[in-house]
Amino acid sequence: MPRAVAGAGIAILALWLAACSSGDTVPVASSPPPAQQQPQPQVQQPLPPAGSLELGRSLPETAPAVPAGPPRIALLVPLTGRAAGVGLAMRNAAELALFEIADDEFALSVHDTGSTPDGAAAAAQKAIAGGARLIVGPLFATGVSAVAPIARPAGVPVIAFSNDRSVAGDGVWVFGLLPGQQVQRVTAYAASRGLTRFGALVPANAFGSTALQALNATVARTGGAVVASDSYPTGRGTENGPLVRSFAQRIGASADGTPYIDAVLVPDGGSEIRNLAPLMAYYDIDNAKVRYLGSTLWNDPELGREPALAGGWFAAPSPQTRRPFEQRYRSVFGAAPAGLASLAYDAVSLAAVMARQPGGPAFDRESLTQPSGFAGVDGLFRLMPDGSNQRGLAVLQLTPSGIEIQDPAPTSFEPLLN
Repeated sequence: MPRAVAGAGIAILALWLAACSSGDTVPVASSPPPAQQQPQPQVQQPLPPAGSLELGRSLPETAPAVPAGPPRIALLVPLTGRAAGVGLAMRNAAELALFEIADDEFALSVHDTGSTPDGAAAAAQKAIAGGARLIVGPLFATGVSAVAPIARPAGVPVIAFSNDRSVAGDGVWVFGLLPGQQVQRVTAYAASRGLTRFGALVPANAFGSTALQALNATVARTGGAVVASDSYPTGRGTENGPLVRSFAQRIGASADGTPYIDAVLVPDGGSEIRNLAPLMAYYDIDNAKVRYLGSTLWNDPELGREPALAGGWFAAPSPQTRRPFEQRYRSVFGAAPAGLASLAYDAVSLAAVMARQPGGPAFDRESLTQPSGFAGVDGLFRLMPDGSNQRGLAVLQLTPSGIEIQDPAPTSFEPLLN
């Protein structure tokens, strides 16, 4: 099938790997030059045949088997089931990476996981039988657990979209934004600004436990103290009022009116934070005196209009780095990408970069975990030997007019310690 681009004027972006030998970060994606005229949404104008996939159209479940030669990458995403919307956006982003980054020798097959562990396992079996040398996906931790026992014996590395570290290791990497790393980044920044006494109100689940552990570890390292912490059951809305009141009393002001805490971590997002924020304000956890800290789940400009959250800090990929990708995606597909779509773009871009090594595709552990890392549309990232990842995150601030950069993302990683 000829490879074509949906929309006129998509730039084929240059890649270079000379930086690998010098220890510099390897770019896996960049934005078009300033003078590049962006394509108009939903305009179909195919380029001359150049490959085996059509951008923006339905992909074959599995492309014809290739016995040897071109590096074969399998993308495992949910195209049906409860997560189909996210999966389709991830597939679109992967296609965009394919045409902006990959050369004509790069072969990508797409497999539907059906949003279930059994579907992910079946997709992995099909991908490996078809000659896959690297699997990108699946999305959910339960799917990763189902895929790992199939991929490991076959010697096929997996770069999964999950952010659950418990499913990583031994040839399986999780590529999602790790909650602990987000909390570490924003807490360390808060400590650098002189905040030393912290409180935490976290959900009573694995995410909340991870966030609290990261807070405790970071505060201990920076010489501060976690004065009080509590957890709440999710899905109860304003019924958590008594719990918030009790928490507020524990961190209440001293005799001179000074709060016992400088900052409070409330990492939840969506409806949970929208229900908690007014309760916290009602029980006098005043954001004029106490800095609210969150997570990437706060990456919603509308949250800044919640009076209790205005001025709050959270860690996330820099919007300046991500914005060009969002513009290109919208130009081609006519809609904004889902939040997780950029993970698919960066993962497929990474695979395309490593496939172009002079000595042949470099999907081995040493190559994938090079300490200098890579530069993607979500900023710096590197895969770690233990199967986790590290990212260069910015500290962002919620304001009534939107999200602002409080502390820029780093431009390079600190060296790894042996």
